[in-house]
Amino acid sequence: MGLPTPAQAIKLLQLDFDPAREEFVEVTEVAPVFLSKPRRNLEITGDQRARLIAQWAKRLYAITASWKGPIGMQLAHLFAAMAGGSHVALNRHSALVRLLRQQAVPTSDPIWRFIKIEG
Repeated sequence: MGLPTPAQAIKLLQLDFDPAREEFVEVTEVAPVFLSKPRRNLEITGDQRARLIAQWAKRLYAITASWKGPIGMQLAHLFAAMAGGSHVALNRHSALVRLLRQQAVPTSDPIWRFIKIEG
């Protein structure tokens, strides 16, 4: 089973695609990222999660200077999970996990509450 065509991706993802607006879809090979069901995290309020997202968005952009490729997709999923109070499942070799470990982010940092490392 190969990669879907751009037309198949548009249909599968139910995208509102308008060729007249000069939009395009690029299909790339990227490992899937799965979000969990929201879970109650009584320790962190919605406002605290929003501040944490803003803090990490600023910090990670300063490190990477670009969110293109796998790191951008993983951050998008992570920030969505954080906003909803759930977590994202990432492989230990994923771009984001490697970056956080490379930056020596301690395991006590709240960002790790929103990342479940698999494999």
